[in-house]
Amino acid sequence: MKKIIKVRLYTWFEDVDSHVAPGEMSRVERINHFGDDVDITDDTSLKRGEDLDAFFTDAEAKDIRKGKYPEGYEALLAQARGEALPSQPTGAAEVEGEGPQTGDLSSTELGDYIVENKLNVDDTVALATEGDTGSIERVYDAEEHAARTKDGEPRKGVTDRLDAMLAAANDAS
Repeated sequence: MKKIIKVRLYTWFEDVDSHVAPGEMSRVERINHFGDDVDITDDTSLKRGEDLDAFFTDAEAKDIRKGKYPEGYEALLAQARGEALPSQPTGAAEVEGEGPQTGDLSSTELGDYIVENKLNVDDTVALATEGDTGSIERVYDAEEHAARTKDGEPRKGVTDRLDAMLAAANDAS
């Protein structure tokens, strides 16, 4: 019976012609993954899969074969079936001002933000706007504040990159 696998891995058995003893049957284990569309010929394996809820329902499978995926499984099934994933999930709306809003924070508040969110060097440097000396200096001050709150020194990777950005901004002016 044709089924679409609903679990990460499903093992089942199939009787096939033996390669060793022609005319005899051999029992072979099959392993299928989420989203695979398979014909499970072994009644015991079929019943076990149904008992474990390892398959999509027949109605869901019919829709999946037509490219209509059950809610909550869209991205997983698209990926499992080798389709390109949408850049934005279905039904999601773009939100203006996504992400952290750090532009209006003082250097002290920004330093607290760096500590609270455990920003790495790249993420910290990304808070500065290229070519904007005020923004770069604010992030530099924030890094110093973040270091002081942890009784440490500003991270060399951050200060070196901010120094380079500041030099480039000053050269451009």
